Amino acid sequence: MRSVAVQELPPDQVIVVDDAGAGDAGRVVAEVCEGGFPPVVVVEGPGQGPGAARNAGLRAAGGELVAFLDDDDLWQPAKLARQAQWLTGRPSLDVLGTGCLSVEDGLSPTRSRWPAAKGDVGRVCPISLAGMVRANRLVTSSVVARRELVEECGGFDESLPLAQDWDLWLRLAERTEVAVLEAPLVCYRRHGEQRSGATSAMRFWEGEVLRRALARGLPRRLEGVARRRLAWAHVRLGRMLARAAETEAAREEFREAMALWRCNPVAWAGTMGCALAASALARART
Repeated sequence: MRSVAVQELPPDQVIVVDDAGAGDAGRVVAEVCEGGFPPVVVVEGPGQGPGAARNAGLRAAGGELVAFLDDDDLWQPAKLARQAQWLTGRPSLDVLGTGCLSVEDGLSPTRSRWPAAKGDVGRVCPISLAGMVRANRLVTSSVVARRELVEECGGFDESLPLAQDWDLWLRLAERTEVAVLEAPLVCYRRHGEQRSGATSAMRFWEGEVLRRALARGLPRRLEGVARRRLAWAHVRLGRMLARAAETEAAREEFREAMALWRCNPVAWAGTMGCALAASALARART
């Protein structure tokens, strides 16, 4: 909240979603939002995951542009000003993220450690639909987007417990221009309680996002890109399962990967490794 308060371009409205919390949001707002802070609305979230919480905030928003900020991240003071400058000067651009600084649990960048915010507003790099299919190129706390377009796309898919941000950026990239401002204007804090830290679950739901993209009907030239990326999601999950000695489940993931992309050598190697592990286990039992 304090990183919002020091923005060079103050937001017209701040919406705090208290998602099934213990009422701390109201206390924090009372402590931080004094004297000159933009109007603050506290919305009670449904407690149904980050997608539903962000949608609750979107429903309360009234501006042309909407920005997102998770409660464990920070904004650099020039962030909104730089993004608004680009979005105002380039009407075809509807979704703009920024670069990020990543810090570990318990650390926060001091003001002196932020990159200088003077002079050039930085370089904007377009993100093609193919690039977005290959990987999630945007950190949610860095994104500013045109609110009406986000709503037209249906907002965040609340049925996805993870990777619902990538799902939305993909749907937006299918119909509009998406880009990233290279300047690192967000501090992304890593810690053990993050939902994205549940790696095996994340791999599964990333695969689901790609399956849904294929089902929607990607351009033909991108179907192969999506299938290969989905194959890698299965491979990565298979390797994690193999390391956990869940051989049969790992073998199934490698089979799915080969069905999508038969030329993936890692999937073949994983399948052979599972077969050898199963054979060794059978011999040990006899």
